[in-house]
Amino acid sequence: MVSKNRSWFFLALAVVLFGDSVLAQEIIDPQIKGVIQQSFHNNNTLKLKSLDVDKSVLEAEGVRSNKLPHVSATGVYGYMNATGGLDLPTLDIPILNMALFEGVSDFKMSSQFLRAGVSVRQAIFTGLQIPNGEKALQEKTNAQRLLVDASKETIAKEVITSFDQVMLLGQVDKLIVDSEKRLLKEQLKVNKAIDNGLAIPYDRDKLKLAILELEEKKIELQGNRILLLEKIRQDTGVSLAELEQIVYELLPILIDDMPLDVSERAELKALDASGKAYEYLYKKEQGSYLPTVFAFGSASYFNMFNSNLTLKDKPLVGDIDMKSNSLKLRPNLLLGVGVKWDIFTGGERKNKIQQVRIEQLINDTKKNEAEEKLSLLLSKNKIQYDTNNQKIKVGDQQLKVAENNLDIASRQYAAGLIDITEFLASENDWYKVNLAYYSNVIQQRSAAIELLHTSGRLLYTINN
Repeated sequence: MVSKNRSWFFLALAVVLFGDSVLAQEIIDPQIKGVIQQSFHNNNTLKLKSLDVDKSVLEAEGVRSNKLPHVSATGVYGYMNATGGLDLPTLDIPILNMALFEGVSDFKMSSQFLRAGVSVRQAIFTGLQIPNGEKALQEKTNAQRLLVDASKETIAKEVITSFDQVMLLGQVDKLIVDSEKRLLKEQLKVNKAIDNGLAIPYDRDKLKLAILELEEKKIELQGNRILLLEKIRQDTGVSLAELEQIVYELLPILIDDMPLDVSERAELKALDASGKAYEYLYKKEQGSYLPTVFAFGSASYFNMFNSNLTLKDKPLVGDIDMKSNSLKLRPNLLLGVGVKWDIFTGGERKNKIQQVRIEQLINDTKKNEAEEKLSLLLSKNKIQYDTNNQKIKVGDQQLKVAENNLDIASRQYAAGLIDITEFLASENDWYKVNLAYYSNVIQQRSAAIELLHTSGRLLYTINN
């Protein structure tokens, strides 16, 4: 009792002298911070959400790449065989009194061809669809990162709660050991008194029963401790040997700078980012009404070789067969600017814009609902935190009374003024009061952690 009261005194003195820096150190034990960080790397849900973030980053880079020139190279070899009609201007020859190329000339043509070239295409104007789409994906990525932080806070809260439960079991074990020591000491006295005819076996049996009950509690505590440590091991990936080395004193968490609102909550920030993403997405869809302007260019080599052309049924000469070894175009240059304007898309654009508007309304509604619920939860947690602080003050007084009553009962029992039942009742009261006190400390710590979590300050506290 004396050492615990001294801890309270020195903690209060440190708060007065050093203020927030001490509070920041006392809120989360440094030993737990490392385990919490390890749990972030071990959690599969966080891994999946982080992969979603990486995926969105790549999507944004993909949209950004549309602003850059797209260069492609092609090579084509083929064989052509075609029949058709050719209408050339009529050429009159007075000397021969005849007209060449009169009417449509049927022809047959075959040839091999080869083409190789490089082409470039770059968007000049897209109605701001590319920059707005890129910004929308960036805000979506921000929202996903914030949701990762929200998950981290939940995981951290669970780890802290589990460790507090382990420390509580350790403290209960100490209470049991203290009671056991006193009872064994009294048992020695009773055995000696029985040998001298000053006590009866009933007192010895009552003490033995009480000691056995404590032994049963110790066994149950050990089983619960193993289960808790195994749960922490699975959640964090830290070995049991390392977890068993972590021990800290259960002290109330003192929050000097009381949270006033929930504006730092990661989920709300994520909804804000989602709202901005929908705004950019809306602008992007509106930009689809405008034309897309692009520049293009190409340089190629073309060769048509081993060509045969037959003009049929020409006057005087009949069929005319013409051959060529090759027809080459080098280089074949092409430069220009193009415009693509989707004037009517069957209502597709209007439908997409309406969908974005609905998504915006859904997002705004979710945000308003989350703010209301979190604000109410913050108020509840503040009340719970204050209530638990008051209960600890009352519990501290109860500890003093129980300690004093046990001391008096021990002396009265030794003097023969009370029987063994009354002495064991005082011992049991002392155990219950101490157990209730540490249970109140656990509840106070839980309320403080919930208060930090509700206000969105838990992860900041862990990282600093």
